Amino acid sequence: MSNEIIYKLLKLFIILLGCLPQSVAKFCSNIIGLVWFKTDKRHKDIALKNISNAYKSEFSPEQVFNLGKQVFQNTVHMIFDIAWAFRMDQEELLKHYTIKGYENLKNALQKGRGVLLLTGHMGNFELLVGAFGNDPDYKMYGAYRKFDFQPLERLMLEERQRFGVTMIPLRGAAKKIDAILRNKDVVGTLLDQNADWYNGVFVDFFGRPACTNKGMAILAMRTKALVVPMYIAKTDNTYVVEFLPDIPLQSTGDMIKDIENNTQNYTSAIESMVRKYPDQYFWVHNRWKTRPYSIISRKES
Repeated sequence: MSNEIIYKLLKLFIILLGCLPQSVAKFCSNIIGLVWFKTDKRHKDIALKNISNAYKSEFSPEQVFNLGKQVFQNTVHMIFDIAWAFRMDQEELLKHYTIKGYENLKNALQKGRGVLLLTGHMGNFELLVGAFGNDPDYKMYGAYRKFDFQPLERLMLEERQRFGVTMIPLRGAAKKIDAILRNKDVVGTLLDQNADWYNGVFVDFFGRPACTNKGMAILAMRTKALVVPMYIAKTDNTYVVEFLPDIPLQSTGDMIKDIENNTQNYTSAIESMVRKYPDQYFWVHNRWKTRPYSIISRKES
């Protein structure tokens, strides 16, 4: 079967899925999410371990288990909501959004520099593109990791770019993003995935060292771009999108220390957002996979 046919079948499936009433979609996603939670032991164990370690003194084992189950159900519901939103134009979609703190983005732009929008795998981050209209003050770009499966990549790119956001594949994008920021435009990216030790720095995330990509800190330091945290979360049938005040850039002249400190500040901002809606964070990802180097004695090995 050709990629073109697969793409058309995927698109038809998404359109049909989007026609389901919200109550039916919620019921189906709860059932599918529960089945996934019960059958996918590997990802279930990762999620429960991550939640347990993050909320050691705050959540009981029962609360950890229930939160883990919710995470799986909410993740499935994201797919239904993407399909639901796919059939709407931006004006109709924005009726379901409550946007807070947009002035924080505008204030950052008024400082005459580019802006990096910082977010994570929280809420239905795929629908963040709906929050950006054709604002004449800036052009909006999004940095993303391409799907290996070409028909899915084509479909998701179509969904992500339909409201005027230009998507940039992350691989080899540093110079392009640098130019965009120097042109005083806006680039959104996610900064909450595990990084290999040679691409990241270890910073505190929920009380544990998490290897985090240092690219955003380097870009901000090089271009003097402002970093504005933002997130999306679902409350009932409304999506709340909130822009937070920009994070002051640390610049002491010690490049290594500045990269660490800035990356820590960005990661702390993500943690504060996650704590507001822990059930809407993607705890299934093995965020703490890369561990700090340590010398192990022969007895321990």
